[in-house]
Amino acid sequence: MINVELSSIWSCVSLPQLLSCEKDLFDAHLHLRSNQPNAPEFLGWLGQPDALTAKTVHAIRKACETISGQCDTLVVAGAGEGYLAAKAGIEAIGGRYRNLLDSRMRILFTGDSLASSDWIALCRLLEGHDFCLLLLSSEGVELEMCAASRALRWLMERRYGQSAKERVYVSARQGSGLAVMAKEEGFTFLPMDGCLGGGASALNAGTLLVMAAAGIDPLGVLEGAAEGFSQYDLRAFENPVWMYAGARYALTQKGRSAEILGCFTPDFGAFGAWWEQYFMRHTCQEGAGALPVYVGLPGGLDGLDTMMQGGEKRAFETLLQVPERCFQKVNIEMDWKDYDGLDYLAGRSVGEVEQAAYQAMLDTHAAGDVPVIVLEGETMTPAALGELFYFFELANAIFACACGIDPFDLPRVLPSRQAAAAILGKPEENA
Repeated sequence: MINVELSSIWSCVSLPQLLSCEKDLFDAHLHLRSNQPNAPEFLGWLGQPDALTAKTVHAIRKACETISGQCDTLVVAGAGEGYLAAKAGIEAIGGRYRNLLDSRMRILFTGDSLASSDWIALCRLLEGHDFCLLLLSSEGVELEMCAASRALRWLMERRYGQSAKERVYVSARQGSGLAVMAKEEGFTFLPMDGCLGGGASALNAGTLLVMAAAGIDPLGVLEGAAEGFSQYDLRAFENPVWMYAGARYALTQKGRSAEILGCFTPDFGAFGAWWEQYFMRHTCQEGAGALPVYVGLPGGLDGLDTMMQGGEKRAFETLLQVPERCFQKVNIEMDWKDYDGLDYLAGRSVGEVEQAAYQAMLDTHAAGDVPVIVLEGETMTPAALGELFYFFELANAIFACACGIDPFDLPRVLPSRQAAAAILGKPEENA
């Protein structure tokens, strides 16, 4: 279970003020559990750990075994929360250097860029390697993702001929253009369950397939999410989800309009990108909610400290800690010329220094009227990963509903994408 520490928020929000949010949180949580008109499509993720049955897990494992026999590299072309979650899960478990350190399947991500240099670099990485392609998007309408899909399928046809279609896998929402293409072209299709309006749950079949290809047990991830489904259903402040959602709600009511998520391990940088997009898309509507910003620590401390020393305070911070991945004992060596003046640290561990930076941040920011919410896990296993995704999805949904925001009523195609299509000459009848 995620431990939530709120002792550093009391300078801005009192305990009675936090407890006064109870009715709004209760109503929001009850709303999510009730049978709303859009529940079949938008709220399926709430029971998703159970919805993704053994049959689905079997399909994921079967596809993973086939991919392992076909290639040494899986290219994931995608967009949206499911795509970001796949990368986040791999790096949270295997580390950001996983492709360089793990002799198993390489996982390459594309579809989130329109830069020609990115495509050229990807082609170079694929030289001398057999690869498969996974198209991962709830809707499959994103320009950058679709451009990557076309280019990669063309490359595969040139290299593998008629057998290329056997190397293409698709995970998308039923009824989407991607789903239709998969059926008509004979690609392996895994339906994306638990859609969130215009987005997707972190734990959809496509995301889990990517994790499985990276050696992460999909059943373990789902079991962790199922455990979260059970233990985070309590409608009271003893529930850690309520503590986090309630603190965010109370702080935004006090005028704190931005939330900064920080983590002291770079392996969670991709997770931060998922969190940032997920919270922004599903909460920041109609001037409500809190603008989410991820900052890697301790590198981002300079910027945070500068902000803290400014005038009116508009932000609060959330620190995500996994002690197993932080504060490890790697000693600092002596430098006989002491150019950097750090010989006083010689013989001490990097973990000690990191712990000191962490504690100093808590102390100085709390003293500087910047409230800090601390979220702490124990270890990063597949089960812990599933629980962590579910924790944030549920917390944000409760927070949004308490604010009067429908976090799932999202447009299929965003205005900027429509505008780009118009500039490029897309016919109006298809816009």
